[in-house]
Amino acid sequence: MLDAAGAVIGQLASVQTVIRIADTNPDAVWIFSRKGRDRAEGFVATLLLNEAGRVALFDGSLDLLDPQAEYLAAQHESPAVIYVWASYTPGLMAAGIPRVFDRFDSPHYARADIVSTSFTLRGHRAMINRGFEKGVEFDGKRLEQFYILKRSPQSLAASEPRYANHDKSLHPTGIRVVNGFDDMMRVAAIRSAVFIGEQSCPFDEEFDGNDLAATHLLAFVDNEPAGCMRIRFFGEFAKMERLAVRKEFRNTRTAFDLVRASVELCRDKGYRRLYGHAREDYLRFWQHFGFKVKENGAPFTFSDHSFVEMVEEVEPSAKAVRISDGPYRIIRPEGAWHVPGPLERSADRGAA
Repeated sequence: MLDAAGAVIGQLASVQTVIRIADTNPDAVWIFSRKGRDRAEGFVATLLLNEAGRVALFDGSLDLLDPQAEYLAAQHESPAVIYVWASYTPGLMAAGIPRVFDRFDSPHYARADIVSTSFTLRGHRAMINRGFEKGVEFDGKRLEQFYILKRSPQSLAASEPRYANHDKSLHPTGIRVVNGFDDMMRVAAIRSAVFIGEQSCPFDEEFDGNDLAATHLLAFVDNEPAGCMRIRFFGEFAKMERLAVRKEFRNTRTAFDLVRASVELCRDKGYRRLYGHAREDYLRFWQHFGFKVKENGAPFTFSDHSFVEMVEEVEPSAKAVRISDGPYRIIRPEGAWHVPGPLERSADRGAA
């Protein structure tokens, strides 16, 4: 198979090197064959690298034809990165790739980034469709030859938008955009506890009919719903409102993280002006983020509290959603503009 794969891929490691890698960690090399066949027909070979190996991969000191032993993680060790060393899956053999990923999704491997390279358009599309991103940031440089599926807490925290960095297993303290009924129930529970339970706000004033016309952010602390924020969008501005944090989480950064995530989401939607109502006793909190009292804005009251209007001018982010982005990015789910969406992946089926 190495001879057949080499004719397609180019120079590969020797048989002896592949066997050495498999002896170090049997999970590194996967052989595929169709049911009932007694010969191998395809393979996926990986390098399960420790932290020193991750650095060596990116700085070029890892010998890819004969990887140094000190850079390899043994089977009992969780690797720092999984490098797709070579893949030869002709025809039906591609069906075996998900089985490999199933293994690497297990708890022992789930926190390791998966890195690959591809030098063909077909390979590029395959990487993107599997959720890989092109380019790796390393030592102040961007390495465009690599594709990365970010799974480590460090990679996720560094790259995901503030409003999309919650992951139940990998990043249990974080924020996500509400996109289902279960999360709306969590939002309702938080706001009921804070505004109705603590502040005695009437139900009809708290749940005012605008919840289905808004984007909601939900914050978690160790996977427990801790706070929420509502954002409504108008032609010239976005309005931030209904910030609520459960009492037991007010000693955390949840409120600050929700505001920053909300501002980032508005910038990624291309907005330049943010607007909100601050209770007079909480005005200093909002001023911390750059909000200013609206010019000629006199205090006003509702739900038994006094408020002032506040505004902030921002610049749309460099990655803001624009009509020039093409159709697929624009139809991705709310708050998930940074990853391929279900309709994007469906394009591989073609038109009926």
